[in-house]
Amino acid sequence: MYSQETVVAVKPFVRQFDGTEVIIGIIETGVFLAVPAEAVELLDDLAAGKSIGETSDLYQQKHGETPDMNDFLELLEAKGFLQSHEENTAAAVATKTSPPQTRYHFSNFPQPLAQRLFSYPTYTLCLALIAAAVYAAYLYPSLIAAPADLYFPDHRALCVTLWVTAGYFTIFLHEMAHLVGARAAGVSSRMGISHRLWYLVAETDLTGLWALPKQKRYMPMLAGILLDAASAALLVLVLLANQSGWLRLPVLAVRVLRALEFTYVMRILWEFFFYVRTDLYYVIATLCNCRNLLGDTRALLRNQVARVIPWMQPIDQSGVPERELRFVRWYALLWLGGRIWAVFTLFWITVPVAVSYLRVVADAFSSGYAANPGNFVDAIVMATYFLVPTIAGLVLWLGATLRQERI
Repeated sequence: MYSQETVVAVKPFVRQFDGTEVIIGIIETGVFLAVPAEAVELLDDLAAGKSIGETSDLYQQKHGETPDMNDFLELLEAKGFLQSHEENTAAAVATKTSPPQTRYHFSNFPQPLAQRLFSYPTYTLCLALIAAAVYAAYLYPSLIAAPADLYFPDHRALCVTLWVTAGYFTIFLHEMAHLVGARAAGVSSRMGISHRLWYLVAETDLTGLWALPKQKRYMPMLAGILLDAASAALLVLVLLANQSGWLRLPVLAVRVLRALEFTYVMRILWEFFFYVRTDLYYVIATLCNCRNLLGDTRALLRNQVARVIPWMQPIDQSGVPERELRFVRWYALLWLGGRIWAVFTLFWITVPVAVSYLRVVADAFSSGYAANPGNFVDAIVMATYFLVPTIAGLVLWLGATLRQERI
């Protein structure tokens, strides 16, 4: 496909050494690849204007073997690392379409401001808030919110509206913390709506972090958890001030704040659901230098089950380096622990709270509007808050499943 005399144009790319491999990427498109160091040598020679034949000869002289340039260039072209593909045949020049440039959100956020927000004084303030809240909760256990705080005995429509609105706003702040943290490190990112199975979630694409040294990736990954923990701590201290008489908050406000506090705590604990890609999962995968930690863990567990179930086809993991397999084996324990924790929270929190509200909704609908207009309106509002995100999550999940089937 490529002649030896062909000269290809290589787009400017960034590189980052990561263990035995090199991460190469194009910031504008958000495409990153993990390749051997020898592949970068080929790219550098091509970028210097050498022909494919010259590049192959230089590689053969240095390493004693001839590289498969056709496959390598086809991969680069498919991933958008080549500006054009020139064929030295009958006078044809074919230009391949590169991947579209990624549209980043809040890319004009001032980097100096982002760096001031993510600085040691900010970290110190957050840790001080968290420490103070933990100490206050130790002295006054009543400040610790419980699942029962998610149930509002009266003014349900108003309380649930305030709680849900605040909850969505805090989710935005969580993702914004990731985005600003990445911006502080000099990387642009973007937010979006996705799903975990049929659950609707918000997420921030931090692919650009691959352009940074490993030690600079952690804070953008942990930024959301840090903000959630500091926010939950602030709520605990506000409730302490109210309980001590320093503030005079309405009962309704206290109920919403306690529900929001519990939501923050559960959001942090959700990060320990290691069977899905949470913020903590990415931190662990980066720390262990594992490219596909979750996928390899699932394959390992499947292979263990295949030992006792004859008809289950095992997955070949011979291509996974032994160093990574060692991490995969102990991560399998975290994966199982995350599954157990998810089931526990399902029956400890989700089911009891859902049953409490379902009873209220069922009673209101069976009694009808005329019996108690307030309860009927409350039931409609709560049913809407439950159904809308659930239906949206199901639509995204089914769409992704159907796309995979077509592929």
